[in-house]
Amino acid sequence: MGDAVPVVAIVGYPNVGKSTLFNRLAGRRDAVVDPMAGVTRDRRQGVADWRGRVFQIVDTGGIDESDESPINRQVAAQAIRAIDEADVILFTLDGQTGAAAGDLDVAERLRRARCPVVVVANKCENERAENDAQSLWGLGFEYLVTISAQHGRGIGELLDQIVELLPDTPGIDLDRVAPPAITILGRPNVGKSSILNAILGEDRVVVHDRPGTTRDPVDTIVEVDGRTIVLTDTAGLRKRGKTRESVERYSHLRAVQAAERADVAIVVCDAAEGITDSDLAVADAAARAHCATLIVMNKWDKAQPELDHLHGVVRAKVRQRPPVEVSSATTGEGIERLLPAALRLYDRMSERVSTHKLNTELRRLAEERPGPRDGQRRLSLRYLVQTGTMPPTFRLDVNDRALMTRDYGFWLENRLRRAFDLDGVPVIIEVRGRQH
Repeated sequence: MGDAVPVVAIVGYPNVGKSTLFNRLAGRRDAVVDPMAGVTRDRRQGVADWRGRVFQIVDTGGIDESDESPINRQVAAQAIRAIDEADVILFTLDGQTGAAAGDLDVAERLRRARCPVVVVANKCENERAENDAQSLWGLGFEYLVTISAQHGRGIGELLDQIVELLPDTPGIDLDRVAPPAITILGRPNVGKSSILNAILGEDRVVVHDRPGTTRDPVDTIVEVDGRTIVLTDTAGLRKRGKTRESVERYSHLRAVQAAERADVAIVVCDAAEGITDSDLAVADAAARAHCATLIVMNKWDKAQPELDHLHGVVRAKVRQRPPVEVSSATTGEGIERLLPAALRLYDRMSERVSTHKLNTELRRLAEERPGPRDGQRRLSLRYLVQTGTMPPTFRLDVNDRALMTRDYGFWLENRLRRAFDLDGVPVIIEVRGRQH
């Protein structure tokens, strides 16, 4: 069952409110919540903390034994794997309608589970609904809790029940340094989920040849060279105006939010198409979120564009000047390089450059290209110091801030990237004028 951190899995028939419950327990709104059945397709992980106990919450797609479509078989397989890995299972049903035929199929499967099962009667907004839900004791499970995930009713009682059933584990300190967060971004159907599955060596995420299969960000905790990281797959980012369906619109928003809470973005592109304007827009979205950025040309087995040209395009059009890796999720080529390359970018985000080295370079740059002039006054570069990390932040003192032009600022930024190995890393330079 669970490792050091216990695992609580939310399972059930489609459209009973599992994602709303996940959001409530994990204290976040990452899941796409929509009245359309079958919106959640992959396992997603969050962390909950209740009465000093820390545990993982795993949300799953609905189990529909009667649906024989390939994609729904994959979704059910993901949910079944979550059941096998769980320490406590939350069997979620619609308390207003009672146990339907699909719920009975799920119940039959859960009776073979090796861990405690809590029947969670959701959508019980009032006492009448709670009373009606008592019929669910007839399913034969030992624990029953009535809740309304949407309104928060009964959530405290549910958390109490979960904590009571959790296995004994050593204390977990939530205040310890968070592991690196790496998110996989890209436009639809470039192979993001296939990349994740190839990295993990298992079919962790549902992969289908129809664009838009992944709708929620999917968090997976993995270990690379002894380091724990949080790896997130996301729905494809689209240009605005092409996300008409509500689920697609929310998926786009969640992908952007995944970038905002990540440290490094792996931007996946299709090697057969080269780097498109849409790929550049994804990289730009990651940069605006202050993510370090790694460009990955996937499907390298199908097409191999000139690497020097790709690097030139990236350097010319992406401000962070990210490094480029090549891979094939199908053949496995280059997959082993991706996470180490992303971790190198993360490490550069957290490094500090000595003030002496910064100002030695600043004097050299001032000699190479003197600052812009306005009449008799010329921009003078006085002093450079690093004031923060994650991302690297610098304060540049000049004689007159108004003399700093956009072009000269970009030139300084690019030269500092080159001098201190910061390609692919967001760099913030705060320019401060001095009064005389």
